[in-house]
Amino acid sequence: MNGPDEDGEAKLDGLLNPLPDPATATKKRRRLRLGPYNRALFPIRRLHPARHPLHPAELVAMAWRTAKLEPGRVIVPALVIFGLDALQSTWFTEIATDHLGLESLTGAVVFGVSTLGLTFYSGMLERLVGALERNQMPEPVGHVLATLPWVRLLVAELLVAVLSGLAALFFVIPGLIVGTLLALVGPLINLVDSSVTGALRRSVRVVWPHFWLVFLMVTVPLAFEHELVILIRDVVPSESVFLVFITNFVLGATFGMALGLVEVSLAERLISGAHGPGRFFRSAPVDPAAT
Repeated sequence: MNGPDEDGEAKLDGLLNPLPDPATATKKRRRLRLGPYNRALFPIRRLHPARHPLHPAELVAMAWRTAKLEPGRVIVPALVIFGLDALQSTWFTEIATDHLGLESLTGAVVFGVSTLGLTFYSGMLERLVGALERNQMPEPVGHVLATLPWVRLLVAELLVAVLSGLAALFFVIPGLIVGTLLALVGPLINLVDSSVTGALRRSVRVVWPHFWLVFLMVTVPLAFEHELVILIRDVVPSESVFLVFITNFVLGATFGMALGLVEVSLAERLISGAHGPGRFFRSAPVDPAAT
């Protein structure tokens, strides 16, 4: 036990000791906070919650749930968009390329201007059913059609096709990489009301940390569909134009609906933090401006 005199001397020594330099104290606190061991003990609070890792089964469950809730909004646009796409593809590959003159010129024009495809479809689908991923009511179809950014989606479809095609000229792999990085351009145009160039940049930024997941869920099935169409076209006799059209239409619509729903689910999960059915895990809400 310390006596009264010893306690008084200890207090006096504490008062006489010089105060620590504020700059030095700040540096010490900073080193303490940034150390790996202390970071585990005293985690820094982030401005935006960290995303949980995505799971392919979760995305498939989200897409399937959306398709079951609103089948008409998924199927009808797909029949129109991929029907036109199959028509122009069949015309160009089976008719226009076999002739010189007016048919060839018409086919080239139709092939160039009919740019309705997966980018356009997934962008429209985001407005039609994207709210379901956030457990909200979707907008009326009439309002969606009246306010849809048609020009931006068409320009985005054309740019994605051109950029992917130019990259593919330098072997197949660069084309697949570019196609993967730009997979979410269509949904992002509607989800965050972005310009075409802004959607291109944001798609690259959002997809890059999850490149292999998007590659597996979007690019690989799309490449498989493309090769399957070419294989069937080579097997079918050249005079069976209608059969080629049916093949293009059925495969395009089937793969298009599946991939369009997956792209919407990916965009919703990565940008708005949508939970979907939550069978595997739930992520915290994410500020779209932070992505």
